[in-house]
Amino acid sequence: MLFLDKFAKLSLAVACVVMSSCTMPSSGPSANKIQAEAKDQYAPYTLINVTPNVVSVLAQGFDRQLAASLGNAKKRSSALIGVGDTVIISIWEASPEGLFSSSSRGGGTQIPEQPVSESGTISVPYAGVIKAANRTPEQVKESIEQALVRMAVQPQVLVSVVKNVSNTVTVTGEVASSGRIPLSPRGEKLLDVIAMAGGPRIESHQLSAQITRGRRTETIPMERLISDPNENIYVQPDDVVALIRQPRSFTVFGASTANASIQFDESQLYLNQALAKVGGLNDERANAKGVFIYRTESTDLLRQLMPEKSFSAYGPTTNVIYQVDLSDPSGFFLLKSFNLRNRDLIYIANSSLAEVRKFATLVSSTAAPVAQAASVSNTLVDLRN
Repeated sequence: MLFLDKFAKLSLAVACVVMSSCTMPSSGPSANKIQAEAKDQYAPYTLINVTPNVVSVLAQGFDRQLAASLGNAKKRSSALIGVGDTVIISIWEASPEGLFSSSSRGGGTQIPEQPVSESGTISVPYAGVIKAANRTPEQVKESIEQALVRMAVQPQVLVSVVKNVSNTVTVTGEVASSGRIPLSPRGEKLLDVIAMAGGPRIESHQLSAQITRGRRTETIPMERLISDPNENIYVQPDDVVALIRQPRSFTVFGASTANASIQFDESQLYLNQALAKVGGLNDERANAKGVFIYRTESTDLLRQLMPEKSFSAYGPTTNVIYQVDLSDPSGFFLLKSFNLRNRDLIYIANSSLAEVRKFATLVSSTAAPVAQAASVSNTLVDLRN
C-alpha cells in the first residue's frame, strides 16, 4: 500500500510539471502581446488604432500616384527625327534642266528611303551629309535647301518620316497585339497606347499597368487608371508599358470562422466585405477588440497618420499593424470605410475567455491519467483488504 501511495503522489507531481512547462496552443499572439510589443523602442512594427481620421488619410493615399512619381508632361516632342528612323527625301526644281528634274515640266526626284545613321545623319546627293537626329522634318528640309541653293534651280524639298522607331513606346503583356507604338506630335497618353495595341485581352479588374521609364518602374491597378483621369499620364519615347495579370488577394488567420487566402475582383474591397468572405469572426474564440490588419506602408504616409512621432530612423517603408475595436458599436462604421489592399493579412486574436477554456481543457486532459491511476490504486487496496 505504501508503494501505491508513493506512485499516486509521483504521478500527481509529474502532471504538475507537465502543465507548468507546456505552452498553451494558440493560432497567434494575443491582443495584449501585440500592444505591449508595439510600445518597445525597437519594435519591428508600428501599431495604429483605426479612427475616422486614419481612414480618411488612407483613402487619400491609397496608392502611389503615377502623375506624382513620373510626371505628366510631354518632355520631348515626338515630331523630332531620331536615330534609326527611316526618311524619304523628295526634291523639285523650277527648271526642267535642273539636277533633280525628271521631265520637261520640271518634275522632282525622290531619294530612296534611308535610315538615320548612328551618328544622326543622312546623305543627300550634291548636298552631302545632313544632320537629321533631334531635328524636325522642317528643319532638315531647310538644311537641304540651303546646301543645294548654289547647284539647283530654286530647289524645293520634302522630308517624310516613313518608319518611326525612335519616337515609339513598347506595349506588351496582356494586350491584343504587342509591339512598338509610334507617337504622334500631339502626344499620346497611357490609355491611348494601350488602345492602339488592341486593348486588354482579359477583364481590367485582373490587370495592373506597369510603366518603365529609364530605371524607374511604377505600377497601378488597371481599374484605377481607367477611373482616374489624373493617372492617365503622357507616355514618352522609349517607355515600356506592360499589362500584367495580377489577381489580388488577402489572407485571414486567427479566430475567424475560416482561415484562408481569398482572391477578390472588386476595385475597392472594404474590411467588412473581406470578413464576410470568410464567414466573419468566430463567436466562441474571437476578441472583438483584437482585429488586426498587417501591412507595409510608405513612411511618408505614416508621417501624416502620426505627426507627433519621429520616423527619421526608418527607411522608405514601415511595417504597420492597424487595430480595429469592434466592441465599440461605431467600430462597424470603420469596417465599412477601411479599404483593404492586395496581400493584406487580417489576424483576429483569441479572447481571454477562449484561452481560459483551452487551459481548462489542457488541465482536464492532463489530470485524467492521474485520476485513473488513483482509481486503480484504490481498487488494489480494496482487493488486498
